[in-house]
Amino acid sequence: MRDYIEEARQADTVADLIEAFEKAVQCLDYQLYSFSCWDARTSATANAARDHRIVAVNYPAQWVHRYREQDYFSKDPVIRHARSTIAPYQWNDLPVQNGREQLVLQEANEAGLNRGLAIPIHEPWGRVFLATLATDGSACATSASHELAQAQAHAMVVIFHARYSALSGAVRKGPWVDLTPRESECLEWVAQGKSSWDIGQLMAVSEHTVNFHLKNAMRKFDTASRVTAAVRAVSLGLIHLP
Repeated sequence: MRDYIEEARQADTVADLIEAFEKAVQCLDYQLYSFSCWDARTSATANAARDHRIVAVNYPAQWVHRYREQDYFSKDPVIRHARSTIAPYQWNDLPVQNGREQLVLQEANEAGLNRGLAIPIHEPWGRVFLATLATDGSACATSASHELAQAQAHAMVVIFHARYSALSGAVRKGPWVDLTPRESECLEWVAQGKSSWDIGQLMAVSEHTVNFHLKNAMRKFDTASRVTAAVRAVSLGLIHLP
């Protein structure tokens, strides 16, 4: 993870950034990935599908072609769910609403996309940046290692999005964030995958106190995600991984 953070920070082009991500995410047994974005304020119509822009994808070419040809963007439950959540989710955990949604997931599996994971990031002005990851079926992870891989993948996507936004000119550098020592310490533990309860034990404070500091830090970074706040703090050099 530390190598990926450094490579992402030093990436001078989007191509360099994609290469760094692809190399790192394969270590988590995710061989396949897609990055895309669209305006979530637009309903799933033809207009929304036209606005759907693929940033990078290494899915099988036949599947990408069929997805576009059949307008699966407007029928995909992975896309539908991304509009209403900021948390990562497994494709196979999604409740399908109709046969069309079930067909999209079934054909994705038949195309070789297994153990799908979606990681949405909500941008200003109603846009959604969505990363989807999948395995090619060659890996079989335990539940514990799978949960860790998902948490690491979430952090990696947040880093990718931050650097991609900077390289593409989508965001301007904001004001300097001033963290308190307690906020910094809490974010350092978050960056290492610790829960609020774990952090409270390590810092000898209550879970409520940990959440208080994390909420303040999240507010300073203008995000509702503690993982995003931690990653942004790392990218700005405000905290450091061991």
